Amino acid sequence: MMNIKHLTILLLFIQVQVFAACVSVGSGDWDDPNTWICNGVPGVPGCGDTITIASGHTVTIRNQQNYSEPGCSTPIFIVVNGTLDFPVNGPKLQLPCNSGFIINSGGSLTASAPAGGGSANFLEICGTVYWRKADGTITGPINYGAPLPIELVYFDALTIENTVQLTWITASEINNDYFTIEKSVDAKVWETVLIINGAGNSNQIIEYTETDFNPLNGTSYYRLKQTDFDGRFEYFNIVPVKYSNSDDEDELSIFPNPVHQGENISVSHSFNSTDEILVVLRDLQGKEFYSKVHININEDELIGIPIDYIIPKGIYFIVATSENKIHSKKLIIK
Repeated sequence: MMNIKHLTILLLFIQVQVFAACVSVGSGDWDDPNTWICNGVPGVPGCGDTITIASGHTVTIRNQQNYSEPGCSTPIFIVVNGTLDFPVNGPKLQLPCNSGFIINSGGSLTASAPAGGGSANFLEICGTVYWRKADGTITGPINYGAPLPIELVYFDALTIENTVQLTWITASEINNDYFTIEKSVDAKVWETVLIINGAGNSNQIIEYTETDFNPLNGTSYYRLKQTDFDGRFEYFNIVPVKYSNSDDEDELSIFPNPVHQGENISVSHSFNSTDEILVVLRDLQGKEFYSKVHININEDELIGIPIDYIIPKGIYFIVATSENKIHSKKLIIK
């Protein structure tokens, strides 16, 4: 018979079960932790995760990835914006029941393995094979299995006067009960800011906008949590915010914004001319696309940053830091 102490431990474990969002940070092998950022840290995909292969990235499956039941009892959703490839004959990707495999426009499912073994590589959901090597390359848009519960277009947090405005957009929602906005001073310990009802089921673009009227002074972090009607939940990307409640708030400006690929942006700042300024361009998952230290830059002197064509379109952050200051601004690349 289970005693009260053991029962309490079991209940606590159920309450803190987390379904992570794993996003590729570059091309690489599926089972290499350096290929992914899962819930904000390097790792490999697991049961219940929503996994996204970013545009321009090729993730390869060289070893069998068996997530099928009873090993995994919670669905896995895979969104392919880049390429998922089987470069050798034999490996398989097996997902549990109620999982989904979504290839968006521009994404592809391929098998670059040598000739032969037409049935050796395949994608399986709940015991049903949806694709095998003999089917050839598949390009999006296409959906195998269950649709994605929440298709998040973006989540963003911006300081406006004495508040932080929180905005996110969904392209679709299934079984969505509510959203939770959380914030943290260290991206480790989180507190609830707001709880907002979801749309339940929707296949239309929905924009949500909420406000945190009590932002933390200095640099803090916000994240979005989504909870289904059955209690399952997952976290989306973490967004940093710089807020100052003092009258001498530091300034950082970038223009043009939005900017097109192939153009340059100019950054104006309020750093001292003796400061060494580190300027970094990061995407929402924290991947760096530009990093350079600028020395002896006067306050009225602009810092130029090239926006290469290889940088995907999307939402980014320009972060400028010195020994005792940090500035962050959102940049949109079209």
